[in-house]
Formats: sequence, structure tokens, C-alpha cells
Amino acid sequence: MQSRVRIGIPSKGRLKSSVEKFFRTNSLDLIKNGLEREYVLNFENRTDIQPVLMNASDIPLEVRKGNIDLGLTGKDLLYEKVSDWSKTIVEIRQLNFGFANLVIALPRFWVDVNTLDDLDDIAHFYRKKSSKRLKIATKYQNLVREFFVTRELVDYQIVESQGATEGAIKNGLADVIADITSTGETLTQNNLKLLDDGLILKSSATIFANKDYIEKNKNNESLKDFLRLIGSD
Repeated sequence: MQSRVRIGIPSKGRLKSSVEKFFRTNSLDLIKNGLEREYVLNFENRTDIQPVLMNASDIPLEVRKGNIDLGLTGKDLLYEKVSDWSKTIVEIRQLNFGFANLVIALPRFWVDVNTLDDLDDIAHFYRKKSSKRLKIATKYQNLVREFFVTRELVDYQIVESQGATEGAIKNGLADVIADITSTGETLTQNNLKLLDDGLILKSSATIFANKDYIEKNKNNESLKDFLRLIGSD
């Protein structure tokens, strides 16, 4: 007997609503099961596919460990949480929602700083003058660090952002930020601007799977049907 296909989906936020709409459009209606406070979901009339509600940022790690078979979350979280993801995870389908960019932003009054070269000059000057490094607040430490390394920028210090990253500069916690944005409105409200060449990653909602699971379950009818429904067969 074949086991149920387990797919991790975001438990809250705008992405969760978009995910529910996506499944509904593809004949996979999510329904609540049990008490309202338990908020357990199942696919209507599909006991062979089990949605698993979890924090969006936990989904990539749970797929890698094999605790769930497939996951649906932002590509930015996959790349950030699992740096060597291609060894254990395979991308199934990039979806047409959840678009966002991971970008570098800085105070709007830094009128002469518009490129990475400009930022590098400021960082070098700052360190030479004060013996301190430019502070960059972000929740995406791995992606930002890799981005800066490939562009040979060294005079900076990453500060882990615990709250609203766009407020880190105003609160005196950082000089620059790297954060996800979809419209740029929040950055504008906080008097921040983007670097012309400060795009780190273009992200969108993506379905991915544990590579070993896919290899071992090529003949799993439930899996094949699920992939057909979501347009990935």
C-alpha cells in the first residue's frame, strides 16, 4: 500500500491565501478538519495527499530531512535555509504568485550612493575613519553574505534582523538593510532607496520535493496524479 503524499504549506500570511487559491484552481480544495482552533487542513475527497501546515521558513529544512515529501514556499526561503539545496531537493514548479525581490536598500539622503561600487567606497571610508564596519541588517544572512563575497565587498558586518528589517536604520541598529520587497512601498515609507545593482534574488512561490522521495516514488499513482493536477507532470 502506497503511503500518502505529504506536502508542507504555509500556515499563515498572504502566501497561505494564495496557496489555497492555487490548489482550488487545480481541483484540490483545502478544507478544515476538526476544531476551529486546531486549524487542521485536508484536501477534499483526497485522503492520499496530506497537506501539512507549518511555518513557511521551516518547510525547506523539513523537505531536506524527508519529514515531508514536497513543500510549497518562497524560493528565497529555500535558497537561504538550504545552501546546498540542489543535492537533496529538486524544484518541481515555479508558481505565478508570491513574487518578491531580495534587495539592498539604504537611506534616501545618501544621494551619492547608487551602486555597489559607491557602497564599497563608503564602507571603506567608514572603516578607515572609525575602525568599524558598515552594518547591514537582514534576515537573509547566507544569501547576503554570498552576494557580497561574489562581488568582493568586505568592509561590512551583517546584523541579524529580529523584527521589521526596514526599521533597523531608523532605530540605529544598522546603516544598510537587505530585505524582501514586492512593491517597494514599505521601503519608500521608511525613506529608503534601492541600489541600482543591488538585486540579490528574484523570488516567487515554488513547489519543490525531496530528491530521494521523487526517485523512489516514480510509480506512486497519488504522486503522479498530484503532479498532473498542478501542471508538473
